[in-house]
Amino acid sequence: MGLFDKKNCDICGEKIGLLGNRKLDDGNLCKNCARKLSPWFEERRHSTVEDIKRQLAYREQNKQLVQSFVVTRQFATNTYNVFIDDTKGNFTVAHNLDTTENPDIVPLSSIVMCKMEVQQDRREETYTKDGKTVSYQPPVYRYEYDYTMRIKVRTEWFDDMDFRLCNSRLDEKDRMEIMEIEQVANQIVAALTGNPVMNSGMSGMSGMAGGAMGNMGAAAMGMNNGMPGMNGGAQYGNMGMNNGMPNMNGGAQYGNMGMNNGMPNMNGGAQYGNMAMNNGMQNMNGTAQYGNMGMNNGMQNMNGTAQYGNMGMNNGMQNMNGNVQNGNMGMNQNMNANAQPQTGGTWICQCGAENTGAFCEFCGTPKP
Repeated sequence: MGLFDKKNCDICGEKIGLLGNRKLDDGNLCKNCARKLSPWFEERRHSTVEDIKRQLAYREQNKQLVQSFVVTRQFATNTYNVFIDDTKGNFTVAHNLDTTENPDIVPLSSIVMCKMEVQQDRREETYTKDGKTVSYQPPVYRYEYDYTMRIKVRTEWFDDMDFRLCNSRLDEKDRMEIMEIEQVANQIVAALTGNPVMNSGMSGMSGMAGGAMGNMGAAAMGMNNGMPGMNGGAQYGNMGMNNGMPNMNGGAQYGNMGMNNGMPNMNGGAQYGNMAMNNGMQNMNGTAQYGNMGMNNGMQNMNGTAQYGNMGMNNGMQNMNGNVQNGNMGMNQNMNANAQPQTGGTWICQCGAENTGAFCEFCGTPKP
């Protein structure tokens, strides 16, 4: 028999064209019969003629399942649709739900695993200088992403139903399309597994942007940071501008060298606002407040112990039912205090600091 002699299909008996043969383990298969096989089937070359006949019989029975399939939920992607029949507990992945395509109807109970997979491609951007390709300093990279849905199932004829979620790679600038793809993908995973998916993929801050969520928030040198801490912990906002940092029922708050900081602390702890301008600090039923070298500080302490406002200009200080208020070298200060004690071994410098030695520990001025 010659190399180019025509062969017959071992399934239908039709002659196979020159380029139409699909080899089997023990025979030949024409392209028309091969089209009838499941699109997820990958073991054709290692299958026998009998295996192919059994699968084609299964595929004919599958058409009846397609006709009786009742779509209760549908998820459309750029490539495939995922159809779910909750009444019968089945699902399928197809372009169209009809007998022409004849998509495999699979029980939901056969799903072993379902997840969205993201593949990142990084390419460095360069420029030409003196006829040479030069890298930016620091290096600049451009990212592209490819999305795939991985569905592992337990059936007789195939083990996976993987498909791409996008027709081509997506540039990192295509944020809207990326978010839409991830949203649909997460919905598919939740529908097929029964487990909700949160913050998965690029727009979920895993990949292009990394993030962490915890009980303690830190915002260093940030502008317009809002950091609420409820019932405990600590919050740090260093060198921040316009930081709003409420802490309810506990802990401490620190706002150093901040401008226009608003830092209310309810029922607990302490607040520190050093070298702050235009700080508004309120401590209800708390222990102490410190506002050193502050300008235009408004401080109120209700049922507290002490307030200290040194070298302040235009400070308004009120102490209700408190013990001591010290406001040295202040201009336009309103002081209502029970006492201002000074022990014999201490002296007050013109800078407002309290000292015990021969020189001021802060400005170096000799003791008068």
